Amino acid sequence: MDREQKNKIINFLNDQISQAEFRARAYVFDDDNKKRPTRNIYVKLNKYVEDFINGDSATRWITLTGLRGSGKTTLVSQLYWNARTADAYKLYISLDYVVQILGITLNDLLAVYEEIIGSFFEKTEKPILLFLDEVQYDEKWGITLKSIYDRSRKVFIFATGSAALTMNTNADVARRTIYEKLYPLCFTEFLKIKNEKFEEKGLVREMRRAIFESQNAKGSFNSIKLLEPGINKYFLGVDRMDIDKYIKYGSLPFMVALKNEALVYDQINKTLDRIINSDVARTGRFGSEIISKIPAILYAVADMDQINYTKISGVFGISRPKVMEIFDVLEKTETLIKIYPYGSHITQSRKPLKYLFSSPAFRSMYYHMIGNIVSADNARGKLLEDTAGMYLKRFLDGKINASLTYDSAQGGADFIVSFGGKRILIEVGAGSKDSRQLLNTAKKVKADYGLAICNDDLELLEENILKMPLKYFLLI
Repeated sequence: MDREQKNKIINFLNDQISQAEFRARAYVFDDDNKKRPTRNIYVKLNKYVEDFINGDSATRWITLTGLRGSGKTTLVSQLYWNARTADAYKLYISLDYVVQILGITLNDLLAVYEEIIGSFFEKTEKPILLFLDEVQYDEKWGITLKSIYDRSRKVFIFATGSAALTMNTNADVARRTIYEKLYPLCFTEFLKIKNEKFEEKGLVREMRRAIFESQNAKGSFNSIKLLEPGINKYFLGVDRMDIDKYIKYGSLPFMVALKNEALVYDQINKTLDRIINSDVARTGRFGSEIISKIPAILYAVADMDQINYTKISGVFGISRPKVMEIFDVLEKTETLIKIYPYGSHITQSRKPLKYLFSSPAFRSMYYHMIGNIVSADNARGKLLEDTAGMYLKRFLDGKINASLTYDSAQGGADFIVSFGGKRILIEVGAGSKDSRQLLNTAKKVKADYGLAICNDDLELLEENILKMPLKYFLLI
């Protein structure tokens, strides 16, 4: 690099170092100077940082991935804030600004940073903490951080990125970093951030056991009945409209503080626009003409129960293989969740696939800003299905031999949850719910039991099926 560019980087780094606490503070404290509640994953992530500060260098590189808008920047800011008093060199930057505005690479930035602290990374006596947000904006971020990681055990790296397809396919990173995924907010996190209402200790863990680890529907029913005092205590004082707000847009943390619904949906639309025009476009797999059609394809998905690639190909004038590629990228950017039909070979399924939105807020935005052709009850049902899919994907994450499928036959169950030798059927509905769809699937699938998530009270049915209120399910 020439002298002018080097001076530009020095000035930038000095400014970032001097302003780091000021910038982080905006994410750590609210307008009343009150500390914001943290996400559930914060405790785990902060332990990585504190263990390193306290001399344990076993884990030195964490990569946090997740959907745009899921709160990664807030988390990295909170982690930096907690570590700000540590006796270590600390650098907290966002790579989107560095690369797009300044035209600087991460490698050049860190080389100049070594000069500022007066030591090469491998020779430093003092620990170094690197908090790097949006690293995917530098195409060579993986090889750069790999080099730093290999050179010195005195460096701790915490990196975040929105484009999971870029992050998870980087071979230079995979063998060295620990991946952590940040999902959209669950309902209890939504209430914690919105109203500072904290969970009943152990309730979420016990609800998961009752719903997913019982022998049959009766066992699940009995376990949940024992938990009902805690459930009722938690929901005491909770506005029933909070569930509606959560389903519509509250799973995205940056939406929680907004009061104007029109502004909420405008911000969600802008988030989707950044996913398409930044994350998807950066893959280089599509030209501008196809990129321009992706918002309309997603809107079409919002009204579909199952995906017909051939039909979408005809409507939008895109070849069927390219349509399949579009959906593959949208899944990898964590915009959509792909649900395979039960019993099909994953790589050669001839049955229709089902795609859900990774956050119901996206489908809700399309319904409110553009409109939809489905009835109000069906629209609500689709939002609930997105919500259930979002919860179930999070629950199954990291479990051995786990799968989330659906019954593609007419009148089949919404979800078939399989893990650890268990198989549980789940059906989600906006109003009252009977057991017909679960029974239809139960005839073909050897399931442990079925759950109908609806507006009805908790009720045990004779056919090894349990009716469960939606608010109970939201506690997992």
